[in-house]
Amino acid sequence: MKKIKILQFPIANARGGITQYALQNWRFIDKSRFQFDFATRSKTLDFADELTDQGCKIHYLTCSSEENESQFIKEVNEILDEGYDAVHLHTSFWKGYLVEKLAMERKCPLVIVHSHSTMIDVLDEQQRKEYIKKHNFYKNRLPLEYATDFCACSKLAAEWLYGEQIPKNSIHILKNAIDVPTYSFCPESRKDYREKLGLNGCFVLGHIGRFVYQKNHDMLIEIFRKVYEKMPNARLMFIGGGKLEKQIQQKVKEYGLENVVMFMGKRTDVSQLLQAMDVFLLPSRFEGLPIVLIEAQVAGLKCFASESISTEAKITPNLEYISDSTSDWVEWIVKTGRGYERIKNDHLITQVGYDLREHIKVIEKLYAGEDISKYCPSAEDEISL
Repeated sequence: MKKIKILQFPIANARGGITQYALQNWRFIDKSRFQFDFATRSKTLDFADELTDQGCKIHYLTCSSEENESQFIKEVNEILDEGYDAVHLHTSFWKGYLVEKLAMERKCPLVIVHSHSTMIDVLDEQQRKEYIKKHNFYKNRLPLEYATDFCACSKLAAEWLYGEQIPKNSIHILKNAIDVPTYSFCPESRKDYREKLGLNGCFVLGHIGRFVYQKNHDMLIEIFRKVYEKMPNARLMFIGGGKLEKQIQQKVKEYGLENVVMFMGKRTDVSQLLQAMDVFLLPSRFEGLPIVLIEAQVAGLKCFASESISTEAKITPNLEYISDSTSDWVEWIVKTGRGYERIKNDHLITQVGYDLREHIKVIEKLYAGEDISKYCPSAEDEISL
């Protein structure tokens, strides 16, 4: 039987949300029926060998459409020459619809646009305003005929990318599902990792995310500084890398916190590091629907997130949404430091469809060209948790 070929466009070397989503889907999809290839604007992928060893092809784009439109069109057309049955376009904001247009003109059977964010991750305020203006221009003129399917990770993400242009009942909410058993609370792993990292007796605050404007690390440092004043056994664990990492490291040094803040870098043992934490913090300025917040809840952690994050992320009673007030964050964290019962809650995540072993069946139906309306909510439905 001929495999259904899907192009994932684009992924990045950061292995952040979009990339993680695509890679996890590849891990669990029925490989006897489906084949994934990947397009990237990154010069290299640290995990390239892992993908090519599994028969995936990686297409490296040398430029963006803004840098050299004619060259970009040439390279995208060369990729589409491979004859894909579906092009899955992972989108954070609009700069145009060139890839969508090319894929539809080439009569690709499925062109799937998938919204993963609710804002633009640019540090410079003026530049961000310019990008938002451009995004809104294209959002308000998005042609229905430039895709066969419209998807989003949350209702907020759907509103951000599609506005009123795409009927809400035509937008599928695809859940950022995870491999639940991998992240499930494990007391033995927690004990081992805390000993390994020298964290016995410590109250560990954790965060996973790239060091970028979106993740709001400056606020996180301010929160931790005040928590540490009240709780000298507190420690802060950062997992991830990014362009603002050195800036945050300098701030940590200025506050004299370098011995109690842990910069772990990019890791492949995130599930075990979550076990070692006591609290998970996500003060992001914006998110589509953060996969790490689902993972942290599966790990049984008490989680605190900014009010800007979609309420669809609240799968367990362990997640609390906190205002922008630093003092509110500190109060909640210190209160939690007195202790709470950490238990397995895999069943809660599975009940609401965030177990990837089940949700991948919806993705397979989508790639096979089936109507998935009865398997997942639309952007106009009430999302019941």
